[in-house]
Amino acid sequence: IRLKILTMDIFNFAHVIIGVLIGMAVEPMGRFALQGPDAAPQWVLSKISRAVVAMVMWSFVIFSATFGFEYTLYAVLEIAIGVFISYYLVRK
Repeated sequence: IRLKILTMDIFNFAHVIIGVLIGMAVEPMGRFALQGPDAAPQWVLSKISRAVVAMVMWSFVIFSATFGFEYTLYAVLEIAIGVFISYYLVRK
């Protein structure tokens, strides 16, 4: 039983880290859309990279939805936290 609890804790921690990292990759997309190409990193200028980031984000949300509605909300919250972290890191 202890091993099962430990593996779920590791899964939850990895889930949070992945969600935040995806959010940090999504934030430059919004910056590119709002402020133009000069405000965003060079990799955002490619349409393929924007499509890949969008596909990864939606895949993460759908994957989380397979565990239930609660995990879907957590996924959206994790992505939002990553967006805010990225926004404030770039702003400083």
